[in-house]
Amino acid sequence: MIHGSYGRVACGVAALALVPALAHATPSTTYWAPSVATCQAKGVPHITYDTYYGRKGGYPIDTGLTIGVLPGDKIQAEVGYDLLLPGNNPTQFYLNGKVCLTENSLGKGAPGIGAGIANVGFVNGTKYNLLYVVAQKSLPIGGYISGGIYHGLSDSLFVSSAGAPARNGALVGWASPDIKVGLTGLDKIVVAADVQTGKNGFGAGGAGLTFYFNNYVDLIVGPVFFFDKALQPGGQSMMWTTQIDVDIPLGRKKP
Repeated sequence: MIHGSYGRVACGVAALALVPALAHATPSTTYWAPSVATCQAKGVPHITYDTYYGRKGGYPIDTGLTIGVLPGDKIQAEVGYDLLLPGNNPTQFYLNGKVCLTENSLGKGAPGIGAGIANVGFVNGTKYNLLYVVAQKSLPIGGYISGGIYHGLSDSLFVSSAGAPARNGALVGWASPDIKVGLTGLDKIVVAADVQTGKNGFGAGGAGLTFYFNNYVDLIVGPVFFFDKALQPGGQSMMWTTQIDVDIPLGRKKP
């Protein structure tokens, strides 16, 4: 299962008159950022329900769907949307898409590569249009490590709380090997962590636990730490996240 949870920062700083409201849209993620080079499997809808909250406020609830659209073993792709409510933006609706080269498709030992766009808005003040490229490599012991870069196309929305441009940054992700549990109702646990650099509304990192109830349903919990707290609801430097992810392998026979 690929986590889809990038539809998070929306209207987080609406109370700050000189700072635009923020919006994320959900490509596949590790924990906070689009730090994975893999795509959702073709024809398998991935539903997300993500919340971010703290003692001084939080983000709107993000409900979204991502689905794979290419069946190839070497080249894959996904598209998705996010709806963030409650909120004051005219649409609260964002799109995303990504194309992926699977691991080893460029040669034995070659990492997987993913390139995409997220946070595609439709009205002024919501057109973030974040481009990113990530490479990912499986680890011999299990899990993976990834790294890449991003670029925000909007020069007015990717800024620090001081108004300085902050359109570029790095993406780094890591997931642990499976920690098998094998209990009824809890199959395994994975530790996940990633970071997106930059003093803008997207700049943050964190680590948490992913509880897999089965192959199709998981729950992610943990903290997120922000690089520019003045851009966050209530000026918070940290919030908690709870993310529910559900894959629906329609039409596939049970093993």
